[in-house]
Amino acid sequence: MKHPRSRAALVGGLAAAAILLTAGCTAATGTSGHVATVPKSLSVEGYGVDDAATLTALARDRSALDIVGISGVNLTTGGAGVAASSQEALKIAAKAKADGLKSELLVTNIDQQKGDFSNDLVTAMLGSEENRSFVIAGLASEIAHGGYHGVQLDFESMSQADEAGLVTFVSELRSTLPSTASISMTLPAVSAANQYPAQGFDLERLDPLVSRYVLMAYDEHGTGFSQSGPVGGLPWMKQAVTALTGVVAAKKIDLGVAGYGYSWTTSGSGGVITTAQARKKAGGAARWVSAQGEWTAKLSNGTILWWSDGQSLTVRSNYAKSVGLHGVALWEMSSGDRITRG
Repeated sequence: MKHPRSRAALVGGLAAAAILLTAGCTAATGTSGHVATVPKSLSVEGYGVDDAATLTALARDRSALDIVGISGVNLTTGGAGVAASSQEALKIAAKAKADGLKSELLVTNIDQQKGDFSNDLVTAMLGSEENRSFVIAGLASEIAHGGYHGVQLDFESMSQADEAGLVTFVSELRSTLPSTASISMTLPAVSAANQYPAQGFDLERLDPLVSRYVLMAYDEHGTGFSQSGPVGGLPWMKQAVTALTGVVAAKKIDLGVAGYGYSWTTSGSGGVITTAQARKKAGGAARWVSAQGEWTAKLSNGTILWWSDGQSLTVRSNYAKSVGLHGVALWEMSSGDRITRG
């Protein structure tokens, strides 16, 4: 899962790095033809937030999807509970069910005031038996009454101090939910498997409890926390897949793929853009960078764009199939391109 992040901007951008990032650039042949094609053998999860745009995207992509991930609930203040699903989230779950698809409820640890993932929030929940109990009861109620087929734990910005608490929480959650309810988990992209404990994940102990992992192979670069560059370039993504498959079976991993982009202006502003917005802004300046599997453009005013679109998803889906992964997961449907099967 991805959210805008309030990180300190990193100043820089070496010319040599820019040359490496754009090696293999080819000019765009047009702004059409960006529909994603995913092999039929792969599972596809499409993410959405709880709004009307997700319902529209779901109607567009339903024939290509297996699972709909709904970013619907968050830990409450002090990690003492979990908020109830919104009516929009329940509508999306109902629509998924009507279309014969599974739905997962994402639970996050975002500090609503700061608009970013909070270590304090998740630590307060994991470290308290009472808090864990309230959160688990809330999630069990959502499964029982909200029509969801499972939950996806999207806890980010954790530390090694959270490792044991996370295992305890997932174990308690597994023993409480019906056996038919799935528990999946997002994981950050790292360059080596031995970095996971520092991020709060004891994968050896979690693995028997978790049905599936989503490797968030995006936000390698982004406005506000890095210089311009690919959202999730192929070399970086492949390194992360190699690290994770060294400790987790490939058949339990979905490759998370971005369906959005970033803009970097000369003044330091910019932000997240949809794939359609990126193509419109770029126009004839759009270039496909085959080495990264993404698009880029430098505009006449100095603004730099990078975005991951349907073509990017197609490339990554074929890679996922080649290394035996379970599937792909697109964040997010409403900002990305249409998905088909092939």
